[in-house]
Amino acid sequence: MPAIRLLSLPLLLLGLAFGDQPWAAQMPASPLDNPQHASLVAVAKAGQRLVAVGDHGVVILSDDGQAWHQARSVPVDGLLTALSFIDPRQGWAVGHAGLLLHTDDAGETWTRLPDLEQQPVLLSVWFENARHGIVVGAYGYAAQTQDGGQSWQRLQVGEEGNDRHLNQIFASGQAGLFIAAEAGNAYRSSDHGSTWQALDTGASGSLWSGLGLRDGRVLLAGMSGRVLLGDPSGTQWRALDNPSQESITAITQLADGRVALVGNGGLIAVAEQDLEHFRVTRQEQRLNLSALAPGANGQLLLFGPAGVLTH
Repeated sequence: MPAIRLLSLPLLLLGLAFGDQPWAAQMPASPLDNPQHASLVAVAKAGQRLVAVGDHGVVILSDDGQAWHQARSVPVDGLLTALSFIDPRQGWAVGHAGLLLHTDDAGETWTRLPDLEQQPVLLSVWFENARHGIVVGAYGYAAQTQDGGQSWQRLQVGEEGNDRHLNQIFASGQAGLFIAAEAGNAYRSSDHGSTWQALDTGASGSLWSGLGLRDGRVLLAGMSGRVLLGDPSGTQWRALDNPSQESITAITQLADGRVALVGNGGLIAVAEQDLEHFRVTRQEQRLNLSALAPGANGQLLLFGPAGVLTH
């Protein structure tokens, strides 16, 4: 059975180990006094707004990266693992037990869409427009919708019977869609996700995150500090110099072209546009970090079990 990525995001797949709790999917998220300190897993931009999600149905919002408030209404108390916005107002969030939520008011209120069959652990979501979207998750699960999430059709990614975790789906300019997956696997689609081509990354450890750079190249990152740089088609890959051995969980490109990443043990690393060397620092508490976003005045916003931190 494929390994679970407990090292980086221990909450993500707890349901596989201990069984999802049905009550968590039925109860609404509780209001918190300090929601910015809740355990957070993922962040996305809705226009200029930042929206972050995490455990117990927590969704927090910020229009400046400094002041945060909790969403007014989230109908579930389960673990939310990823989200995707197509414009400043409309987005989707996914989580354990096939949970799928939708917002049309920039994340202030969320409605629950029909759960996916078999209640898969969903790890990533990407929407192209208001109708077409794709979700991926544990044990090779992938599905697409053509009606905004009301119904889903299974997708085949990789060889038949391959049940390796599909960790993140992301778009990369004109190159199409990519999936970072377990055991060095990665996939590319040039037809909006209908079919997928396996890529030879040369890696063996799990790839947990990916990013399409503005110049068309592609980054993949994961276990043991591995960072791979690929051409736009994903046919050629080379390992970048990263002096850390900590596993990497998320990557972003800053406004000035630099690339920043975070990972286990409070890892924070930044590379100049040439990507030749990452400068590594550590978050003071050495907590595992799960996501990041550019903040004001050159700061980085970090997301993890302690909520929102700045660097």
